[in-house]
This record gives sequence, structure tokens and C-alpha cells, in this order.
Amino acid sequence: MRKAVIPMVLIPTLLFAQPIVGEADNLTYEKDKVVYSGNVKITRGNSLLTANRVVISLDENKKARLIEAEGNARYTEGNRKASANKMVYDLKDDVITLIGKAKVEEGQNFIEADEIVYYKREDRAVAVSKNSQVRTFYVEEKDEKNRPNRKP
Repeated sequence: MRKAVIPMVLIPTLLFAQPIVGEADNLTYEKDKVVYSGNVKITRGNSLLTANRVVISLDENKKARLIEAEGNARYTEGNRKASANKMVYDLKDDVITLIGKAKVEEGQNFIEADEIVYYKREDRAVAVSKNSQVRTFYVEEKDEKNRPNRKP
């Protein structure tokens, strides 16, 4: 099967401040959504989203409003990484929801839960687990004299 490389700048309905580039084995465009399937790779600036399937839902003005990634969904931005069975990014409210085996890592620190909701505007996250407990690991930063770095 041939891979389709689709620069999103060719689809003006999805333009952002930075160009979005998508790659996948298959692409389907309908009036209100773009569906990537098979080895999906979406890049924007220094961020990368990979999954088995990604659906970008469009509003009435043909602008992206919701991004849903399913099947081995992985997201990387700088040193922050996220993974889950499914990721949903509400672009209007700037909220990312990780569902099923959700994990967010930053350096050595991480949080694992059944579901993690990240409110980007507020820089706030909520983690919930129904089948097990929420699990975290945090390494406190040290200053140059190896003392805990207490930021005001």
C-alpha cells in the first residue's frame, strides 16, 4: 500500500499559525472531517502526533474544532510525552483528554491513570482511574548546591 503525504497547507480549512503536515496510508476528506488511517503521523511545529487513526472534525467555517486520535496514540512536544488508547483535543476549549492507559511524562516525572484531562489554558490536569489507582512519580529539581529548587 502506498503512503499518502498530505501537507495540510493544501487544505485551507485547517490552517493554524503554524503549518500542519499529515502522513498516513490513507486519507478521506468529507465536508466536515478529514480522516487519516494507517501509520498516521501529524506534525505541527515541534509537536508530533502518531496513531493508527486520526479524525479532524471541522466546524461550519471549515476550521478544525476537534482532533481524535485512536489506536496507540502518542504525542510529543519538547520533553513532554503523552500516550493513551485514545486522545481527544478540543481546539475551541484547548482541552486534551487521554483515555485508556493514559500516561504523561516530562523528563523522569510521570502520571498514569485510566483518564487524564489537561486544561491547557489553565495549565491544570485531572487524573482519574476506575480500575486501579492513579500513579505518579516526581523527582524534585535541585539548585546548583544540590538543594531543592523552591520556585516562588
